Amino acid sequence: MESKALKLVSEVLATKEIRADWVTDNVLRTDWEFAYGRMIIFLQIDDEDTHVHLEGINFIKIPEDWYGTIYETINECNDAYNHVKFVLNTSGPDVGQISAREDDIIQLDSCGPECFELMLRMVRIVEDAYPKFMKVLWGQDNITL
Repeated sequence: MESKALKLVSEVLATKEIRADWVTDNVLRTDWEFAYGRMIIFLQIDDEDTHVHLEGINFIKIPEDWYGTIYETINECNDAYNHVKFVLNTSGPDVGQISAREDDIIQLDSCGPECFELMLRMVRIVEDAYPKFMKVLWGQDNITL
C-alpha cells in the first residue's frame, strides 16, 4: 500500500518542479544538483508514516587504497554536522561511495514540507563537506576551507 506521507512529499516536490520517482510503495528517488556535482537522495518512510530515512549517494567515490585515510575526515564531518552522518560503504553495490544519511520523526500533516527541508539540509551539508573529502584525496594540506 502506497505511503500517505510519501504521497504528500511527492506532491510538494512536484510543486517545486523536482522529479521524484517511486522505487517502492514507501521509497522515493530524487536527483539533486549541488555546487560540485550531482547526488541521488532516496527517501524512505516507515509503514506507520512517522519516521523518515534519507540516504544521499553517488556524490563521491573513494579508491580502496584511500579508505584508511578518509575515515578521519568522515569522523570530523560526523562531529561537525548534527543531522547528517557520513558513511563509507565498503561492500555491496555502492562500494567505495560515501553516503550521507539522515533519520527524523515526521508528522503526517506536515511531512511534505518537512521532508523537502530535510533534503535541502542534506544537500547543503554534502556541499559543505565535499571539499573536505576532496582535500584528502588531492593530498593538498595548503587548501584552506
